[in-house]
Amino acid sequence: MDTEMATGQLDRNKPNIGLPDNVRADVCTLLNGRLADVFVLYTKTRNYHWNVTGPRFQPLHGFFEDQYELLDETMDEMAERVRQLGGRAAGTLDQFLRLTRLREDGNGVPTEDQMLANLLNDHESVIRQLREDVDYTANCRDMGTSDFLTGIMEQHEKMAWMLRSFLNV
Repeated sequence: MDTEMATGQLDRNKPNIGLPDNVRADVCTLLNGRLADVFVLYTKTRNYHWNVTGPRFQPLHGFFEDQYELLDETMDEMAERVRQLGGRAAGTLDQFLRLTRLREDGNGVPTEDQMLANLLNDHESVIRQLREDVDYTANCRDMGTSDFLTGIMEQHEKMAWMLRSFLNV
């Protein structure tokens, strides 16, 4: 996918859903950014699932698996929302790394607590961004995307709560 698709360029087959082309393009750009964030968070969570060690290995191994499975579903829904609006979903590693606001871990494997803290920080970062995105899409009168993003935000809030519970903070 080239840059124009990642920035929200619309397909020739335009939906006639009461939103101007420029609004749909802007919302597709916004959604591709959140899709990239979720992809990086998914990858980080899966990495931690594979590499966790220590006294809490068993519960964390399963916990990380539950979370990356939810993130996988979220990615699919986000990509489909972009397509519903007539855009093209980001879909390459290069695009995801260019579009995300999150950062990958450096070299090495973090401790159990650092894994949890890293994921918590990322989820909370996504939640803060989603709050802004919900307001933006509502102001654009794209209530479908606003409602969709609210649901995604609630999922991240639940995952963050579970991470905080593991950290006991």
